Amino acid sequence: MENFIVSARKYRPQLFNTVVGQSHITNTLKNAIINKQLAQAYLFCGPRGVGKTTCARIFAKTINCFNINANGEACDVCDSCTSFNSGASLNVYELDAASNNSVEDIRNLVDQVRFAPQLGQYKVYIIDEVHMLSAAAFNAFLKTLEEPPKHAKFILATTEKHKIIPTILSRCQVFNFNRIKTEDISSHLAYMAKEEHVSYEPEALHIIAQKADGGLRDACSIFDQMVAFTGNHLTYKQVVENLNVLDYDYYFKITDAFLVQGLPEIMMTFDDILKKGFDGHNFLIGLGEHLRNLLVSKDPQTVSLLEVSDALKIRYTEQSQKCNLTFLLKALALISKTDVNYKSAKNQRLLVEMTLMQLTFLTASPDAEKKNDELEVSFDKKSEAETTATVSQTKVTALQETEIKLATKPSVPFEQLKIKSAFSLNETKNSQSIKLTETIITSSEQVVSKEANKEVTIEDVKTVIASYAASKQQSGARQLAVTLSTAQIILTNKTITLQINNESQKENLMAIKQEFLDELRKLLQNNLITLEVETTVAEAQGKAYKPVDIFKSMAEKNPALLELKKRFDLEIDY
Repeated sequence: MENFIVSARKYRPQLFNTVVGQSHITNTLKNAIINKQLAQAYLFCGPRGVGKTTCARIFAKTINCFNINANGEACDVCDSCTSFNSGASLNVYELDAASNNSVEDIRNLVDQVRFAPQLGQYKVYIIDEVHMLSAAAFNAFLKTLEEPPKHAKFILATTEKHKIIPTILSRCQVFNFNRIKTEDISSHLAYMAKEEHVSYEPEALHIIAQKADGGLRDACSIFDQMVAFTGNHLTYKQVVENLNVLDYDYYFKITDAFLVQGLPEIMMTFDDILKKGFDGHNFLIGLGEHLRNLLVSKDPQTVSLLEVSDALKIRYTEQSQKCNLTFLLKALALISKTDVNYKSAKNQRLLVEMTLMQLTFLTASPDAEKKNDELEVSFDKKSEAETTATVSQTKVTALQETEIKLATKPSVPFEQLKIKSAFSLNETKNSQSIKLTETIITSSEQVVSKEANKEVTIEDVKTVIASYAASKQQSGARQLAVTLSTAQIILTNKTITLQINNESQKENLMAIKQEFLDELRKLLQNNLITLEVETTVAEAQGKAYKPVDIFKSMAEKNPALLELKKRFDLEIDY
């Protein structure tokens, strides 16, 4: 039986012009070869499977070619190219730094550098996953990397550039490889399918390309897997089933239901998705991507940003015309918020379902929300006389409702309330609308506050504070009750000053100052009362040094100590 070779190796590029999606790298390397401006060291950085090692091998092959083309490509027929293609070239030395990362491995490499090549002009040393080298190995490599022999060229490849020490980076020309576009991967897969006599649906290749996430090697591996599964005929349905990818038809169906508030259909569709084994989080992310594609499809200038097949672009464009821009923006914001909260949610299915419910009614008519916010009456082709009559009736009704609401406050005459009525008549070409706004300038509470501010005495203040302290004692706020009970109370005009013992008590009291002041005003029936809190000078300047003083200070902070002393009949040393 013929030996099977995986597509990633079988269709590995052998020339610069066959490298997929990295033209900015290949063009620079070809120009450097043509102009004979070769650096002593290169650093290739980028994600996995995007062509770093491939470009390194093509570069090594090209610079040793005896008949380089005018465009900077190797001839692929000379002795050097032939030996390279067959894997017998002695001018290329590859080292996997992931498994050979010690100082000894680098020293063995350095020892070989001094030998000149037997065939060709240069010896190229390719070190893959160079970030795995130890710190000592990096240091042992520095001098050779900076001043190598004329015939030696180094190409370092890594997926984690940030782990490379700066002294290495400064000695290399750095090339950053990009993730390969979905269209480029799909085109390359179509070429492979044609060469392997495999029939396919374009949507199936796009799904494979999207699943590869910018890595051509991953795409080739998935392609081999799908060919083995489908039997030389790639269909969209079989690919999404085998790769466990959610069919985009679900998203189109759910979005259509959003537009007509079809909540039952949405909930049943989501349940069907979960029954097929799909994760709710992945569904949510896919829905967000679908809505993003709809947003992009609304403008012809941005349709090119879609990484989908041409047939799917048409579907996106058609559905995007049905979707309101505001709906798409609010929906994306809601999905983004749910995505953040998904992992921390106790009931993740309920979280997604609540999001779907909110998305369903984002497309509800905005008229219902307007009616909740303002009183608006619209008229179509009515005379001005009818409009005026309706305004008068609306005004009377509003005033009657206001009088009924205020009837529960007999102490406040209705005539004392100042009511401002604002009417606006907006005229349009075909209709008229009237907006009524009622503003109560002076509330009943304000009238009471101006007419019923009773005179306050120091005895009234002490009685009210004692009552408030007792209520706090019953509610469990013992420390606050002790603070109020031991405070010295001073009344100056309408300002109540509480002199307390220490800063700790002051901080506790200041935390509820506004609540306390509101209660005092209510109990004393005077809204002009103000409150000041200060510590006594003697306590602010002195400190407790004797045991009895220390105990007193502790008891102020924790009144339970007094009960403990009393219960066990304890005595304090003086």
